[in-house]
Amino acid sequence: MRVVGKDARLLRGPTGVDLSYSTQSVTLGGGESVDVIIDTGNVSKGTYLLYTTNMNFLSNNEEGFGGMMTEIIIK
Repeated sequence: MRVVGKDARLLRGPTGVDLSYSTQSVTLGGGESVDVIIDTGNVSKGTYLLYTTNMNFLSNNEEGFGGMMTEIIIK
């Protein structure tokens, strides 16, 4: 995926230079947002879940597992 924005702003330098970058993972803190472009051209149709596989990051203290998860649906 290509990260093109963070916290509702395009990733651009003071002179307008493109600061977007390609990555395979994104780490978000509370209240943060990231805008990404995902090329799904060679991906099979289906529903794909985005979440962390590290269970330590999915804990809600005494409440057990939780955390954020989202999905991408390719039709």
